[in-house]
Amino acid sequence: MKMQSRYFVYITVLFAALFAHSTSMAFAQGFANIQWNIDTSNTPRQDKSGSGRTPSTSGATNNPGNFQFEISTTSTSGTQRQEFLYERRNGYHRFSGEFRIDSRQPNFDRVSVAQTHDDQTGSAGVFSIYQVRRNGGGYVFGVQGDTTEARNGYSVFDTVEFDLDRWYRLDTRTFSSTRDGSFEVAQLFDSNGRLIWEETIFGGGENRQYKKVGAYRLTNGFGRVIVDWRRMRFYTGQ
Repeated sequence: MKMQSRYFVYITVLFAALFAHSTSMAFAQGFANIQWNIDTSNTPRQDKSGSGRTPSTSGATNNPGNFQFEISTTSTSGTQRQEFLYERRNGYHRFSGEFRIDSRQPNFDRVSVAQTHDDQTGSAGVFSIYQVRRNGGGYVFGVQGDTTEARNGYSVFDTVEFDLDRWYRLDTRTFSSTRDGSFEVAQLFDSNGRLIWEETIFGGGENRQYKKVGAYRLTNGFGRVIVDWRRMRFYTGQ
């Protein structure tokens, strides 16, 4: 029995080491040498719940036009979601788009403007949630990762000051691999094109992930909100 126990421990440790090595190798590679090609086939569909407005998806694939998403109730009951849900992708894929939050509804406290999901279900399926939250008298932009991974909680990542009525560009580069082998690098640029925030989310995940953009009220959030998106582009990498 002791021999079997030691053998089992050895195999377990070896497997963990090999897995960690392969994951770290992929992460170390990053995106520096990836060539990105525009993906004009990523067609969205509406994903909405609660009270509000999601724009038509007609012509929304790689369309530079403006799309407005609105949560129109202050009710805290039920799910409040007005979003575009895009197709699943694996390997290297990327999203870039500009968004702003309208000051006509300045009394919200926490809303997601973009997300990355994978094939898992429930909270484990949320790979990254990019969000704007009230902070004192103003707002900040931040992210949280897979809610089953403590190391990806909202408080772990930095935040940056966020102004209403100002356009920002969000760029997310994603490597969708095996569970715990996926990672995503996100960057936020201000209206002058200056990089003001950058974070890396990893863990969780499976081999296919999909993007969502729009307005999604986070748990325990409240308030009406209007989110505009424009110049949305998808890419695949090799």
